Amino acid sequence: MGTRSRAVLIGLGVFFVGIAALARFYAYPTLAVAPADQIAHTVSVGKNATIFSAADLKKKTGVELEARRTVSGDAAAAERISKALNRKVVVFDTAVVTDDSKDYRFPDAASKTKDLPLSFVQERVVLDAHTGEAVRWNPAGDDDSGEYVATTLEKVDRLKPVQDSALFAGHEGLVLKFPFGTEQKTYSFWDTTLRKAFPIDFKRETSLDGLKVYVFEQEIPKKEVPQAKPLEVPGSLVGDSGKDSVVVQRTYKNTRTLWVEPVTGAIIKGREQQLATLAYEGEDKVTATQVTIEYDTATVAKNVKGATENGVAEGGYQSKAAQLHLIGFWVPLLSLILGLLLLASVGFFQLRPRKAD
Repeated sequence: MGTRSRAVLIGLGVFFVGIAALARFYAYPTLAVAPADQIAHTVSVGKNATIFSAADLKKKTGVELEARRTVSGDAAAAERISKALNRKVVVFDTAVVTDDSKDYRFPDAASKTKDLPLSFVQERVVLDAHTGEAVRWNPAGDDDSGEYVATTLEKVDRLKPVQDSALFAGHEGLVLKFPFGTEQKTYSFWDTTLRKAFPIDFKRETSLDGLKVYVFEQEIPKKEVPQAKPLEVPGSLVGDSGKDSVVVQRTYKNTRTLWVEPVTGAIIKGREQQLATLAYEGEDKVTATQVTIEYDTATVAKNVKGATENGVAEGGYQSKAAQLHLIGFWVPLLSLILGLLLLASVGFFQLRPRKAD
């Protein structure tokens, strides 16, 4: 082999090894981050639910519930907080409205209490852009970019994190997504109702609409729900007719199942089997909510294949996972193999015995 040919092969070998390193250690980490400006909508449906009507003070059965979640990224806050913490984070505002009417809309006046939804939760969360884990952020002063939890639209009702608080000590664990490169292991996942994280275990691998997913399951044992002020109901409701009103405690338990695309860590489908009760003197008296509620088929299809909602592209994690897997696995692997083969060929031709003249 001539000197010029040997130099060309060495140059190509070094080039492809460099491409492998660049793809794996620069391109992949750059792409494997949650988008700071992401917008997502999910719809969950729970058929044949049992609920307690606060307006009528009676139980309703055979109800169909619909929960609509909106997730909106705050890119400006994410950039500011990332600089302050010296780590890449994303900031999301979430809102979940649950009601027994489809496509619920809030009344135009807060005084219309009979028109308020059965349940409403608003949160701001700060997450590590790579792992999806909650990051504590509670700035002082007039900076309102910190995390919070609220059950009304009023800003004054927002609960900001207080260390060791029973109401809200701050987000913890995974909240809206799993890490890029999700593993088959146990993670810690946030529960908004109890405002704390519980273990969520890997159960099996399966597929949804042709997309490989990991199935995780979380068992949340029966717990008392944190309340800012005592919850009072008529005594007759809980079998104590001699009292006009009594203080009850709301309890809650849940079995949460999540279908997760492992390359991106995106939650493709979610299902919850909830049971909430009103307990009086340590005994359950009223079923507040009993329902199995899960993403509808349109939401699952959007998460897999992608769709446009309000002019914005959402979901499409099948193609996103394929692209990320290509950059993070196949490009580095094939480039490294090709580069090493080229370098090895130079050594082979250099060292092989030469024929005598």
